[in-house]
Amino acid sequence: MRGMQPSPRWIATGAALAVALLVGAWPATFVIDGLSMAPGLLPGDVVATGLCPFRDRFRRPRRHERWVLRAADGTPAIKRVVGLPGERVSIAAGDLAIDGRVVLKSPRVLGEMGSIVPEPPAAARPGGASRGGGPAHRWAGGGFEVLDEQPVEPERSRVLLSVRDVGLAVVVRVDRLPPEGFIRVAAGVDETVVPWRVAASGRYAFVAGRLDGHLVAVAWPLPAAAAASRARSCLPADPPRQWDLAEPWPADAAGPPRLALEVVRPVAAAGDHAVIERVGLWRDGLHRPAADGALAWQVGPEACFVLGDFPSASRDSRHWGDVPLAALRHAVGNTSRRADRE
Repeated sequence: MRGMQPSPRWIATGAALAVALLVGAWPATFVIDGLSMAPGLLPGDVVATGLCPFRDRFRRPRRHERWVLRAADGTPAIKRVVGLPGERVSIAAGDLAIDGRVVLKSPRVLGEMGSIVPEPPAAARPGGASRGGGPAHRWAGGGFEVLDEQPVEPERSRVLLSVRDVGLAVVVRVDRLPPEGFIRVAAGVDETVVPWRVAASGRYAFVAGRLDGHLVAVAWPLPAAAAASRARSCLPADPPRQWDLAEPWPADAAGPPRLALEVVRPVAAAGDHAVIERVGLWRDGLHRPAADGALAWQVGPEACFVLGDFPSASRDSRHWGDVPLAALRHAVGNTSRRADRE
C-alpha cells in the first residue's frame, strides 16, 4: 500500500497555521504615551506581555497587575487592577482598602509604584557617617515632611498632600566576613529595630519603613549586574515577592517615621568588613478620591476596578466605575525604556 502524499494545499495551510501560532506566541509590546502610570512608566517606555499573550483572555486578573485594557471611551489604556469581582474598594487616608481592610503591597509592587524622595532641605538632611569621609557604617534621617509631588509632572497647579508611607533603601557591601562568620545589620524605624545576619560576602539591599499601615522590612542579595542597572524603581534591583517583616503600624504614631541603618562592626575584628554603599529614601503613592469626592465603589461580579499609579494624571475607575473583565486585553510587566537604549 502506497503512502499518502500531502497536497500542496495542505502544506500551505499547515505553514500558515505554524506562522499564526508563532506570531500569537510572541510577546506583544505597547508604547506609553501619558503620565497616568508614573513614575514607573513614562512616555516613550515600551511594555511587553509574556509569551503567548492570547492566554490572558482566558484568565482572571490578579491584584496589582498592570493590564492593557479598553477604556470607557473605547481607547486603549494601561492601568493597574486593584479591585477584583465582587469586592468593595475604598480609599482611606491615602491607602487602598478592600472590603474595609488596607491592602499591603509587596516589595515588587512598591518598586513599581513608589517614588524616590528628593534630597531634603539642608536643615532636614540626614546626618551620619555616610556623609563624612571614610567608610560608612551608620546612617540616620527621616522624620521630615514628604509630599506627593512628581518631578515628571508638567507644570500645572495642584494641591500637594503629605505622604506617611516612607522608608529607606540601603545597599551594603560585604567585602569579607569577620571571625564570627557573619555581619550584623540593623534597620531602625522609629522605636523598632529590625536585625539581619549576613553570612556571605557580596552586595545586599535592605529596605524598611512604613507602608499601607504596616511596619515593613526585607533584605536580599543583589545580582552581580545591579551596580550597572539604570532602573527607575525606588528600590534596588530585583526585590522579592514577600516582606521579611510586616506588622501593623502603631495607631497612635503620627507623621513620617524616623529612619536609621547601622552595620554593626565586630568588636574583636580589625579593619572594615562591610560598609554602607548607598542610601535612598522612598515614598509610596498616595491614593486620591474621585473629582466628585467619592471614596468607595462596589465592583460587579464580572468586573474589576483599575487605577493609575499617578492619580492626579489618571482617568480610571474613579471616573468610569468598574471595568468589565471583557475589556481587559493583556497583562504587562517587562519594560524597555527608551532612555536606556540611547
